[in-house]
Amino acid sequence: MNKFFEIDFENAYPKPTPERIAQAYFNRIWRKLHVENFSFLIVFYGLHRVGKSLSAVSFAHILDPTFAPNLEDRVVYTSKALIKAFRDIRKKKLKGCAVIVDEAGTGDLSSQRWYEDMAKIVSANLQSVGYLNPFIGFVTQNFSFINATARKLSSGVFEVSRSNNRYSTIKPFWVQNNPWVSGNYRNYPVFCENRNGIPSNVYKINRIKIGMPPMEIRKIYNDHSQRYKDKFLSDSEEEIELMENVKTQKNVLVSGINTIAEDVEKNIEDYSRKDNKGNVIINPELIRHEHTITYRDAKLVKALVEKKIHIKQKESDSDN
Repeated sequence: MNKFFEIDFENAYPKPTPERIAQAYFNRIWRKLHVENFSFLIVFYGLHRVGKSLSAVSFAHILDPTFAPNLEDRVVYTSKALIKAFRDIRKKKLKGCAVIVDEAGTGDLSSQRWYEDMAKIVSANLQSVGYLNPFIGFVTQNFSFINATARKLSSGVFEVSRSNNRYSTIKPFWVQNNPWVSGNYRNYPVFCENRNGIPSNVYKINRIKIGMPPMEIRKIYNDHSQRYKDKFLSDSEEEIELMENVKTQKNVLVSGINTIAEDVEKNIEDYSRKDNKGNVIINPELIRHEHTITYRDAKLVKALVEKKIHIKQKESDSDN
């Protein structure tokens, strides 16, 4: 009995180090992709500049050895680029490939329907490449931006934060849907330690500290991301100019319609007739023909002139 108590249990049954837990965590995801034939769609969300994109890139680099050499094709910003990435994966028949949808919502589908359209694209393409079990990472600032379809497709929701420049901190929630209960189930990853085939300690991973990707990968990503941001800025300037031109055209149109209305009022006899009771009946077809405007605008001119005539008639009656 004394010899039993003299055993150094700390050395005999050491606690797993953070490195061993990390290996087990990524090994489990890798086995899901390559052995158990699952696909993953993970949402990385958090505030601006907390390292969401680089965390997603680190996950992709760890899980997929083909990601780094093809980073510029696998980090996508538009629906067209996403489809191209899926097509390349199918052509090469690459299993467990990682694709990052970065800056989600600022690409060519930047309207409020972006996530709805993107969710349909992801859903359809997951079916076409599902047998290759891709790992897809959505990067966004807020999980609520994503519509219900995309949320239901998500396997995990990773909340990213940062307190220094050395690493980001992730809360790695796995999510599940239940058709009989509204909302999603969420839980942290759990690992059970086995000793000689017997279940022992249980560990819950509620935080992952993940450092920056290797320098060469980070440089390629930063250059690729900056090219997109420069193009997005240029496209935004063009879009603003276009909106300003449309606004100017509308102002010109309104000004033109008011001028036409004044002309019709001054020359009311040329655009109207009187009924049996002596009421003035304005013909919008004559206005449309004379001023070369649409029938809809001609009806608007007619309404403006009738309003002015009514106001003048009302003022005349009150004076009498």
